[in-house]
Amino acid sequence: MPMDEAHLTDAHVHLTAYPDPLSVMASARGRGLSLVSVGVSVAEAAPNMALRRHDPTLRSFIGVHPSEAASTRPGLEALDPLWEAADGVGEVGLDPKYSEVSAGSAQMKLFVFQVELAERLRKPLQVHSRGAEEACLDVLESRSLGSVLLHWFEGEALVGRALSIPHSLISFGPAILYSKKLSRIASACPPEAVLVESDGPVGFAALGGADGPGLVPSVAFKLAELWGMSLSETLERLSLNASGYLG
Repeated sequence: MPMDEAHLTDAHVHLTAYPDPLSVMASARGRGLSLVSVGVSVAEAAPNMALRRHDPTLRSFIGVHPSEAASTRPGLEALDPLWEAADGVGEVGLDPKYSEVSAGSAQMKLFVFQVELAERLRKPLQVHSRGAEEACLDVLESRSLGSVLLHWFEGEALVGRALSIPHSLISFGPAILYSKKLSRIASACPPEAVLVESDGPVGFAALGGADGPGLVPSVAFKLAELWGMSLSETLERLSLNASGYLG
């Protein structure tokens, strides 16, 4: 299947973190890629939403990342009208690298608030769970969500539990091209529960510092190899998954 027919979706890219997001968007269109641009802060929300004016296929998610938990809570009401108009909620989650993630912590309160928001608005959700996979799953299992993406999920022993959450998927990015752990996780995932992402502008030293949506087709090729499927079958499967996730 040619790339211009595959309709691959980069399910997780930070367009507002690029100096020239419009050029990234144009390059992606030239490769036949659709983009889901996620936000991580109150300040990024409006600029991220504004990018949709330049490409009707762009999906814009807004959310507050766990790294922002300590300083954000009083300003969340500013996002209310934007959340109503956004295509989804994210990037949200828990990460002990930044601060405490226990019950009652600022991170946990912020995460639960945004999960409840996605549930109420019936918006797709994107979750960052690094180092706090079990705590994130505890919260997600208690909700009735329309769809949830576990972005760059690394809880190898928890894959079955994660995918038992209704309408849940796991995304893989360029790190799968060299990470044995991520390859094992992907091999354990049914193809219908997977999306692909770049996490751009995160660069990958093992790939010569490369970054961005242009790496997503290579991720799809790797998944095809791991699953023992043809590339055309894999591209079609990933396209269907993205359509289902985004509704």
